[in-house]
Amino acid sequence: MIFETTFEPIVEDYNKNGILTLQAILKMLENTGNRHSDKVGDFVIEGVSKGFAWILTDWKLKVDFFPKYSQKISSQTWIEKPDSPFGISRDLIFFADKKECARATTKWVLLDTKTKRLSKVDSTLISSYEPEEKTLFPNEKLAKISIPEKFDTEKEIQLRRSDFDFNSHVHNLCYLDFALETLPHELYKNYIFKEVRITYKTALTDGRKAICRQQNINGKSTTAIYSESGALCSIVELAV
Repeated sequence: MIFETTFEPIVEDYNKNGILTLQAILKMLENTGNRHSDKVGDFVIEGVSKGFAWILTDWKLKVDFFPKYSQKISSQTWIEKPDSPFGISRDLIFFADKKECARATTKWVLLDTKTKRLSKVDSTLISSYEPEEKTLFPNEKLAKISIPEKFDTEKEIQLRRSDFDFNSHVHNLCYLDFALETLPHELYKNYIFKEVRITYKTALTDGRKAICRQQNINGKSTTAIYSESGALCSIVELAV
């Protein structure tokens, strides 16, 4: 089943040039998935209250062009036919005035919050999504992101209460904010990143700060984000 929905961005979703930001696109795509889950009765917050949580492990986003202010925004999503009993792949397409402008894929696993172990996804739940055979990146697997041996920049990001979601984890989209915040000013000012790849390793659940270490090579930025205790939490790769 291909699920479709629409969005009405607000002013804060655009940059000074009147184009939708990367953060806004990812947020709307994430909410597209949430709306789809709600439609089939797989309520995210209700699941957490019952001891099970969908955990995002990977993001891959490619932008062809950024929507401009006043363009009509819509999106589509579907679940791929699963190849593992412990998780799913969700694909998403983003539209501006009904023209495809970005596409993304994500990977999710189901976690038993009491045992902290992966849980098998009930086949009835999968069936409710009516999985599709199609995939957006048939020849591009979610390859492992290599951690640079040397970094160009290191920055400490102070964590705010608003960074934490209903799972008591730093919300997954905050890691993109951390990576962008760590960019040298000239790089942030002069480059428009159209590709995003994020891998989540360990949830950032406590501490006062995140430690971000970044390497920049020819318009490609790789940021490794660590907890205050030194655990690797996420790797964010940005490319023009």
